[in-house]
Formats: sequence, C-alpha cells, structure tokens
Amino acid sequence: MNEYVAQPMNAWFMWFFGIGAISTCFLWLTFAQFTMRRIEKQFKLDGIPVGFLWDGLGGRIVFYAYAILFPERWALRIERLIDVRLVRSYATKADWWRSCIFVITSHMWLGVVFLSLALGLDA
Repeated sequence: MNEYVAQPMNAWFMWFFGIGAISTCFLWLTFAQFTMRRIEKQFKLDGIPVGFLWDGLGGRIVFYAYAILFPERWALRIERLIDVRLVRSYATKADWWRSCIFVITSHMWLGVVFLSLALGLDA
C-alpha cells in the first residue's frame, strides 16, 4: 500500500500552490512577451523613451498590468514609476484581457500562499 499518506489540507495546499505557481509563471512570461514588449516596441518606433525607474526581477510587468487593468483613477497612483496614460493609450482590448487574467491568477495564488501560511498548512 501507500506508505506516505498526506494530510488532506496539505495535499490541497500543494496542488493549489503548484498549479498557481506554474500558471503565474506562464502568464507572467506571456504578458511580458505579447503586451509589454509590443508596447515598448511601439514607444521606440514613435521616439518615446522607455523610462522605467526600476525593474527588479521583472517588476515592471506588474506595473504595466496594473496600468492597463485598473481604472485610470487607481492606476494613476503608480504614475511615479510608469507613465500610465501613455501605456493605456497603446494598450488594446487583448492587452486588457491578458492583464486581467494575469493579475487575477497571480493574486489568487498569493492569497492561497498567505492564507495557508496563516493557517499553518505549509508542507
């Protein structure tokens, strides 16, 4: 028989953690490739400098997603880091959907991680 029997909550945590991590990584790369790269390429073609103050470990991907997804009033809070109006002007409806799926998936994954740590369900 099976010598190792995982506790049910730990098994669920590991499945959600694994699926969430893989999907977040995949969507992170997809958003960077198909949305952020295209927008920055358009900036260069139009002679606009791509001036992002800091990009630690791909952090600007998240700010691009926030700038595209959130209502303009909320997105303007990150104006110091990225030109929100400019990014939104180059974004398409497909970019909005990609940012929506990316933000929802990554935040749900982080929520599962923090909740499981708060409840002591870590493996």
